[in-house]
Amino acid sequence: MTEAWQRVLEYDEINNFRDYGGWRTQDGGRVKTGRLFRSAHHGRASAGDADRLRELGITVVADLRHPSEQQEQPSTWLGALPITVVDAPDSNPATRGKAPHVIAFEQSDFSHDAMRRFMVETYGEMAFDPRLVVAYSRYFRALDDLDGAILIHCAAGKDRTGVLAALTHRALGVHADDLMEDFLLTNTAANIAARLPGIQARMQQTYGREISVAALQALLRVEEEYLQRMWQSLDERFGSAEGYLESVLGVDAAMRDRLRAKLLA
Repeated sequence: MTEAWQRVLEYDEINNFRDYGGWRTQDGGRVKTGRLFRSAHHGRASAGDADRLRELGITVVADLRHPSEQQEQPSTWLGALPITVVDAPDSNPATRGKAPHVIAFEQSDFSHDAMRRFMVETYGEMAFDPRLVVAYSRYFRALDDLDGAILIHCAAGKDRTGVLAALTHRALGVHADDLMEDFLLTNTAANIAARLPGIQARMQQTYGREISVAALQALLRVEEEYLQRMWQSLDERFGSAEGYLESVLGVDAAMRDRLRAKLLA
């Protein structure tokens, strides 16, 4: 879509912030804009960022991070605003408090192939993570009751957030090409190329090992195969994404109809 960059909102200290509405649906409709937002964390949000956030009419924030991540990088802009925060408790002690990219650094040999393999495997299991199942279910219930705009985010706004945005688009009947385009927009919206040298230096200092740009790109970017692996896992276990939405998240046909009536133009 030629308007792809028009949906990216520029903030001083918040990465990958964009409207995930505006995409075409399979039946010729379009998702409304100004209702659905996604981003990375807001832990370094400037005063100007906070002012711009408050102007979006957000009434619900779905924070997909672990509680410890929230404590380390709190969304202070929320303040005393009448905003409902949707999240979920930790579940797996082995990965408690860790974003997917942090787990990759701890478990990988830092090679490009290992990083890419980790990401594909992570996407194959993400929709079944007990904590995320709770968070995703709460998000859809909030979306069903939504009066205003909703914002979803995690740490980088690409994996946990990307999967939830894709599931939302699937529930709304978004065209497969547009759904994938929104997912891949992270690769430009997150300004990864400019941030790579600094991230590379920090990771090498933290872990005491060399890591190539190619390996970092496999971890920090998103690829079609990542999301395709997620869809494949839903098909294998539930027959379809719709089967997963209904059986696991409680998003049945009636809710999908309500969401489409509310969020499609």
